[in-house]
Amino acid sequence: MKGLILLFKFMTRLPIPVNSEFDSKELGKSMKFFPVVGIVIGIILYAVYLIGAKFILSSYLLAAVVVLVEVILTGGLHLDGLADTFDGIFSYRSKQKMLEIMKDSRLGTNGGIAIVLYFILKILLIAGIRDTGFGIAGEMFGLQNAAGAVVLVTPVLARINTVLNCAAAPYARSSGSAKDFVECTDKAGVLTAAAIALVFSGIAGCGILGILNPLHLVNITAVTMVLGLYFAKLMERKIGGVTGDTLGAILELSEIVILFGFYFSAAASLGSKLSF
Repeated sequence: MKGLILLFKFMTRLPIPVNSEFDSKELGKSMKFFPVVGIVIGIILYAVYLIGAKFILSSYLLAAVVVLVEVILTGGLHLDGLADTFDGIFSYRSKQKMLEIMKDSRLGTNGGIAIVLYFILKILLIAGIRDTGFGIAGEMFGLQNAAGAVVLVTPVLARINTVLNCAAAPYARSSGSAKDFVECTDKAGVLTAAAIALVFSGIAGCGILGILNPLHLVNITAVTMVLGLYFAKLMERKIGGVTGDTLGAILELSEIVILFGFYFSAAASLGSKLSF
């Protein structure tokens, strides 16, 4: 329990009281429960989406509000990792120089481009999923809340890949804030994280809300994890392993991949019902 509380404190800006002393090892061991953080974030975003949908007519504005709230909840921690990773990897320098660039707090051109593209894609995809299931055909077939279900489960599923990266590659630096996450995470931790994420997403998205297709959910998760594993091995080849920045980057990139998957899932589901 202590590790999970520390994980919330470290990975979010939620007002979590921590009465005990900081324990980096305990925090590292809690990484397998990272999807639980995603569950809380997903529930908050789902509530924001449902409330916003009553007052905001524009799909794009509603999507922008949801994305903004997510940034506030995480403090932009993972976005910082995305920008730093792109600055370092696309500098095409030596491994050591890449690591130095990633440690630099200044935002470079590649990082800026990555952030801009990230926001554009995320807003367009959420809005696109909402529009796919919110038109006349969507109202006829009960797909109005497709985007809400996706907003709920995406933060949960994406965090599997952060855990996977911790287990799949060594830590690239001699020391760092994410070192304990990597050293304390193994294959069993990945299975625990995947089980938590899939069970919650299946119950919430496929069961309670009854919107997500179970087969699509499993396929999207599998594809995302395969890409996540490739990313870990790519980082190992490029800089000798993963860092806190790359762990944040894979989380954000995984969210984009998952949203793409659900967009095509929503389009396919709507198309099949219309053809019927």
